[in-house]
Amino acid sequence: MAVSAPIAAPRAVLALVGIALVAATAAVDLPRASNREFWGDSATYYAMAWSLARDHDLAYGPQDLARVRLEYPGGPQGLFLKRASGGLTIDRTVGFPWLRRVKPAEGRLYYAKAFAYPLLATPFVALAGTRGLLLLNGALMAVALMLAFAVLRRRQFAPWPACLVALALLLLTVAPVYLFWPGPETLGLALATAGLFAWATGRPLLSAVLFGVAGYLKPPNLLLAAPLGLEPLLPPPGARWKLPGWRAVWQTVRRGIVLVGTAAALYGVNALVTGELNYQGGERKTFYGRFPYDEKGTSFDDAGFWMTTNQLGPLVAGRDDAAVDSQTGPARKRAELIETFFWNLGYFWVGRFGGALAYFLPAVVAVVLFLLPGPRDRAGWLALAAVVVSWIAYLRIIPDNWYGGGGTVGNRYLLSLLPAFLFLVPRRRFWLVPAGGVLGVAVFLWPILAAPVHHSLRPGEHATRAAFRPLPPELTMLNDLSVFTETWRKKRPYGFVGNPQRGADPDAFFLYFLDDGTWGKEEWAGHAGFWLRGDASAQIVVRAFDLAPVEQVVLRLIGGPAGDVVEAGLGWHGERVRLGPGEVREIVLPAGHGVPYYDTYLFVLKLRSGRGGPLPDRRLVGSFVEPRLVVGPRTVAVR
Repeated sequence: MAVSAPIAAPRAVLALVGIALVAATAAVDLPRASNREFWGDSATYYAMAWSLARDHDLAYGPQDLARVRLEYPGGPQGLFLKRASGGLTIDRTVGFPWLRRVKPAEGRLYYAKAFAYPLLATPFVALAGTRGLLLLNGALMAVALMLAFAVLRRRQFAPWPACLVALALLLLTVAPVYLFWPGPETLGLALATAGLFAWATGRPLLSAVLFGVAGYLKPPNLLLAAPLGLEPLLPPPGARWKLPGWRAVWQTVRRGIVLVGTAAALYGVNALVTGELNYQGGERKTFYGRFPYDEKGTSFDDAGFWMTTNQLGPLVAGRDDAAVDSQTGPARKRAELIETFFWNLGYFWVGRFGGALAYFLPAVVAVVLFLLPGPRDRAGWLALAAVVVSWIAYLRIIPDNWYGGGGTVGNRYLLSLLPAFLFLVPRRRFWLVPAGGVLGVAVFLWPILAAPVHHSLRPGEHATRAAFRPLPPELTMLNDLSVFTETWRKKRPYGFVGNPQRGADPDAFFLYFLDDGTWGKEEWAGHAGFWLRGDASAQIVVRAFDLAPVEQVVLRLIGGPAGDVVEAGLGWHGERVRLGPGEVREIVLPAGHGVPYYDTYLFVLKLRSGRGGPLPDRRLVGSFVEPRLVVGPRTVAVR
């Protein structure tokens, strides 16, 4: 059957965009473009794909490390490995089927990430080398675009509106950055799009299989299948509500069995290969600088940092104390987790480093249009339910890492949710979604999309720009914010911050420098503090210990070479002072209630320098700031 002209042109545009994506990703020499550096989890997925392509296994050995160093001489920085036993391995010395169980004494090491993405990438890597990883990503995005277009056409969108909305939701967001990540983010997006397409076209069991695979990649992805399970329980459109019959219940149960069975089968393969179902559990570490089997004879026990996830959700003090050890990290107070959850509800949408507003503006526009002017249909409500349930689940399960870790650009977990927003876009006001995409790129994303590899290596750099500064930093994830991959910015101590023999002083604190408005912590004229950059603003997080209530933050200011006009603010309180060269003044700011974070409290200090002068080292500075805290009586005894 011939394709009508009105639909042929939009399809041709999407096809050309897909070809361009494949060509652009295949053209990138990733090791050279990244200056032979890894970021995020890319080292593990890179090594896994090459191991499957060359050794046909998921075990890590000396040959894997040597192979990585051919393209990345610094080694697989950020490598995730686990030590396990009980899985099966190929052994030609035993009888058919040439399989034997791995013994504990062998100390066998496996890659500690989900195998689905590297397995799918194996033929691409075998044919095209490292370029094959990005080539796969380009192909997956091209398929996702065509499926998104088909979903919108099923919703009675005209061809051109469907084309524009699909392009806006998937490409006028931060999602294209992840085309250049050798990892499963784009695969998760493509699986979710395919799963929702299968559901929309009346193939629920296929949809359940696809969501099951997505759930193996990231367990919260299973919640995206909410429409699949809820739909049979609802009455037909326009009918009155009544209790569902057994046939409807059976439809939901059957879909759930397929969904869970698919994910369980993949976890079962993981158990067959490594001896453990959970690829993130057990004896699991991440390695930087030193790697097992390197030239120094490093072993699994000699290096690395424990990165074990044996339970769903955070450890709660008083409930999970027996589970706390050197691998898990500390438990958190229940009251702190509750307050953190409510902060995260807002940060998820408007946060500076992972909020949807800056990184996924078309999706935010779609939600607003659906909830306010409408119209709203059942498919939209079901899709919104999937988004809301997933949103809440991420905040509950990983409250201090819900956007994907310190090396992330935007919220990488939100990529898998993007296809659900296709069902929220209204036909009449569709143009607002691509308009939101254009606005989001123009205001926030253009530097990132113009240089995706650069910003993947320096994931916090973009958030120091003026456009991001009005957005609140996600204090609930302080140590893992992307800007703190630059270590000079993070956790700079002032006062005695403690050791194993003696706790911290109650008025000691850490500073975190969120932007380039300062030169970081330094000593000057015998005082510990920092210089404000001349004629610039700065935001600094003060992290105080939960030993005594912080009553005031005091700033001792020393005017720079040209004097200065300094504005300082903390919460709703602010003050402005004028200083001559070398003049000393103090600003006293009431602290108020900070944001709780691992038995400490966080306050955001805002400063602005009005003028600048040169130091002998040619830095242009405003004023030198020496901070200190005024605290009340102790609330906790220091050990």
